[in-house]
Amino acid sequence: MKSLPSLTLAAIALLSIGYGLNCAVLRGAQEGSPKSPSVEKRTAEPGKKPGGGVKQGPSPDEPGSESPEAKAALDQVRQRLKSYRSIKARMQESVVLGSRRFTVKGTYLQGTDSDLKLRLDFRVKLGDTEGSVLEVCDGQVLWTQHRIGVETRITRRDVNQIQQAAAGAGLTDNRLIVELGFGGLPGLFASIEKSMQFDKYKEETTDGKKVVVLEGGWRPAMLKTWKRDNPQAPLPDYVPARIRLYLEAETLFPRRILYLNRNAEQALRPMVSLDFTEVQTDEPVPADAFKFVPPEGVFPVDLTQEFLDQIKQRQMGSPLRK
Repeated sequence: MKSLPSLTLAAIALLSIGYGLNCAVLRGAQEGSPKSPSVEKRTAEPGKKPGGGVKQGPSPDEPGSESPEAKAALDQVRQRLKSYRSIKARMQESVVLGSRRFTVKGTYLQGTDSDLKLRLDFRVKLGDTEGSVLEVCDGQVLWTQHRIGVETRITRRDVNQIQQAAAGAGLTDNRLIVELGFGGLPGLFASIEKSMQFDKYKEETTDGKKVVVLEGGWRPAMLKTWKRDNPQAPLPDYVPARIRLYLEAETLFPRRILYLNRNAEQALRPMVSLDFTEVQTDEPVPADAFKFVPPEGVFPVDLTQEFLDQIKQRQMGSPLRK
């Protein structure tokens, strides 16, 4: 079997740690993004030299004023996600990146948030090649198993040791789950709150059910990181322009997370769609659901020290790298 393209592997790996494409983009920005191409030639008036005093309007990527209703709803979402004794759901991720299109399917199981108990199982098929990611955390150790064809790689991280080091470095729980990738859905929404500014809030009915729809774009500081000194520059193709959340009206549980980019006509189109179905909350969870034993013959790679080193870098003012 051939290897899955690295882009596919990155997508399923990023979502397997529960904070998805959003943190992939955050990390890219922290490490330094490539300069976006200049669009001065496209925006200058005929007969004018690029940059020759023509006043340009705001970039379409800039979010509008923050919606108080959207902000309040987003705050409630993460608090409610953390309050459940358990969450079970099926997940499906649809990805469109250029000519690449693929679907990732899996299951999500979250235990008590304070214990960081989590089990994620993703599978993807592209052509005749299959891959999967299994991630299990019992509150003590976070295991990640990647399988591509017949190859298997397993890593482990000592959650308690990393948490203690993070606390000593002054990292709050929210900062920890954003920058190190812990926390499942609460971690994903901590990342969204950190990087996105929501300027739209509306209530609508979809398939006979009432939903709350929140939409927003990158906060100004994030846009500046991507666009450097050219606010009119387009975002890189792999960076979404907007995010849209579909929440159950009564519980505010996220049913769909939609990342959008722009086509040549500047119209928004889906780039990544993450859907949750068959959701059950506060149901009993088997005692062994968060246990993991590496298969015989596969030797796990311990990444704990690597994370501890990154926390030390954070203390010295450098960004954490996932």
